[in-house]
Amino acid sequence: MTYNLRNALLNITNHKVYSLSIVATLSIVLAALITVLTLAYIMLLKPLPYPEQARLVKAEYAQIDQSGALNTRAFNYPALIDLYKNHNLFEQAALVYYAEQRLDDVASLPIVNTSFVTPMWFDMFAIKLHLGRGFTQTEALDSFNPVAVISYQTWQNDFASKENIIGQTLSVGGQQFKIIGVAAADFTSPALINTGQVTDIWLPWDYNLTSAEAKAFWWNRYSRSHFVAKLPRDISIEQASKKLSQYVDDVWQQHIDKEAFFSGWHIELELNTLQTVILKETPQNIYWLILAVAGLVIIACVNISNVFIVRTAARKHTLALSAALGATRLTLFKQFWLEIALLIGLASTIGLVLAAACLATLSDFAMAILPRANELSINGVSLLITLVSYLILTTLFAFLCTKIVNYQQLITSLKSAGKGTSVQVGKRVWQGLVAFQVAVACTLLFINFLVFSVNKSNIDEAFTLPLEQLTSLEVNLASHLAADRTKANQLLNQVANELALLPEVAQVSRSSSPINDNLITWSLIEVSTNTQVLPYGKSVDEQYFSLFKQSLLQGRGFTSEDTKSNAKVIIINDVLARKLSNDGNALGMHLSFDITSGRENDLVIIGIVKAMPIPGKTSLEPKAYLTRTGYSSFIIEFKNAQQLTKHTLNTLLQAIDSGLSVHQLEPLSTQRNNALFRQYVVSATTLMIIAATIALTSIGLIGIMRYSVLLRRAEIGIHLCIGAKPLALFLLVFKQNGSAIVTGIILSMVLLVALQQPQQLIAGGIPQIMQLGMLFMALLFVISLGALACYLPLSAQLKRPAIYGVQGSQQ
Repeated sequence: MTYNLRNALLNITNHKVYSLSIVATLSIVLAALITVLTLAYIMLLKPLPYPEQARLVKAEYAQIDQSGALNTRAFNYPALIDLYKNHNLFEQAALVYYAEQRLDDVASLPIVNTSFVTPMWFDMFAIKLHLGRGFTQTEALDSFNPVAVISYQTWQNDFASKENIIGQTLSVGGQQFKIIGVAAADFTSPALINTGQVTDIWLPWDYNLTSAEAKAFWWNRYSRSHFVAKLPRDISIEQASKKLSQYVDDVWQQHIDKEAFFSGWHIELELNTLQTVILKETPQNIYWLILAVAGLVIIACVNISNVFIVRTAARKHTLALSAALGATRLTLFKQFWLEIALLIGLASTIGLVLAAACLATLSDFAMAILPRANELSINGVSLLITLVSYLILTTLFAFLCTKIVNYQQLITSLKSAGKGTSVQVGKRVWQGLVAFQVAVACTLLFINFLVFSVNKSNIDEAFTLPLEQLTSLEVNLASHLAADRTKANQLLNQVANELALLPEVAQVSRSSSPINDNLITWSLIEVSTNTQVLPYGKSVDEQYFSLFKQSLLQGRGFTSEDTKSNAKVIIINDVLARKLSNDGNALGMHLSFDITSGRENDLVIIGIVKAMPIPGKTSLEPKAYLTRTGYSSFIIEFKNAQQLTKHTLNTLLQAIDSGLSVHQLEPLSTQRNNALFRQYVVSATTLMIIAATIALTSIGLIGIMRYSVLLRRAEIGIHLCIGAKPLALFLLVFKQNGSAIVTGIILSMVLLVALQQPQQLIAGGIPQIMQLGMLFMALLFVISLGALACYLPLSAQLKRPAIYGVQGSQQ
């Protein structure tokens, strides 16, 4: 064993190019494989860090209109409370209301993420406490006990890790709460709404920010309130959904039976597992990554197989001597396995280190797009993946090297001193390698061209928006101001006026940024035809469209008088206009939220604007705009790239009223880049896969063609001796390998046809002619690589005298 190990090490060190090519190729590919499979394990298989997470579900209150189409998924407040009190099914249930509020006790007035929850929230998610206690029945619904639990990070950052924090008070949004607990440092909040979502402060449900007026509405819907529960062991998610759908629909129908607008509507209670809610669309992206990396691994394995084949052929005399001395095929297999094991072991170690670096980078920078990104690191599964890959690849390559050896030919080779014989690879084998590489390369290139094109198109379109001088300002209002909408509106109008007077400011709009909008659908009726339309709705003022250079296609825009009087007028985009009228001419049409409320409440369409591409969105959506000022949102246009600091704005706001402060101040260009982060990552990933595919395919094809030319060097030498032109020799070699390339292309076409449906999901509306162009480009790339692979080995022989090829065949 020691001798064999020493011999294997000697073979590796004496052939540095051979060893380096294998280690370099495999370490990079294994790094990608370990990274993606570790990512897949954490996202798809690893249990959530909550007890009995498989039984945890989130309820969705789906409103279905009379046509059977989904209108929205959001609870109205009384329906949420009724379900919580009367479900009689779940083992445990909890409510949560998400908000962002000002922490008044800190000089910088930071905005913190608050979660208003019922006591069972702490049990369901096993929130461990570093200090104090969590919520109990003393904080149950309607108890109105003003207490708070803060996160470990908030305790450190905003309260200087005070050990005597329990019993002290904090002020959130102008309301005082007594701190009763500090969550453990390692607790991870369930990200039910946004990827990477965290909670800084937990407050009792009774203090949630739903207005007193809204708490009585059965027809409204609010996206901040949510219902989470634990299923009993003896009931399935489908059974529970069916049973509760009947109950919630009956209750809802009783309270809206006098609303003609909702005639024919019904409610379905959808239940989704917590893992599904948190992962969102991530699994589909992971599957594509696995497919792409699998393709790269296959190409790399084919390349390395060729290296091993050539290396085995070069060792024919050593192998022949071993066979003559009694070495069996199993003995040869062990010799190959040991040498290959050392090379792949080194590659696996390097790959594991590179994967650890990749996962650490993803953990730091991909929080916004990857659920559970904080858990990304090398773990036991990563080590298992590395070990299994090591064993499979080592055994596979050792078997391949043994398989191509003709054992009887080795004995003959020794007896004839090696004259005229060698360890050769059959024509079918290397043609199969070519066809396989071409098929995988064509498929990967086309799919990645498609993905890159879609993402680049979205990015280019997003950069057509004139955002460079625009900044979004969200103003935080203390609870006492938020409760008095009239006073709050007066103060916010004063804020807009004083902002407009600043020398740095060109103009101000009391509207929200379209990039971070979380719009809901408006249920509107086109009065003349009684047709329902469901556009996304947004309230803006008269300056909104000019800020974004949003073209007015027909009619007029809003005026200051429209805004001040809340005029019964509405502007729509051209996408909605085409839904209302085939020719897009919808001017003068009447829309209504409630057709039974009288014609005096109709909204008249006065203008049609061109749809605005929204960064991060893949399609143009139908939208309608009312002339209402955004409640606490502003868009500021600055002069000549000037800006205002948060401190300056807080000083201005505090001078107007101490209950006002900056909630968020962010340039719209930054919002655009944040919204496009996923597209940036996907584009970069696809470019890397394209580059890796081209590089690995080039290396593999050149290696295989080199071997093919090597086998035919005598034939090529004879052709040269009789005056054959280089072009004729190139065509001779290319023709021999052309059938394998064509076979690979056919295999690729079959595979792409099989993947037609998921391809169209990726294509995102790319015209068929463009898809054909990308397919042609992928085929052209591969054929060009094949031609180059044929030419390079041939050119080396063409540079030498023709007699060398003839003599080489006789050695």
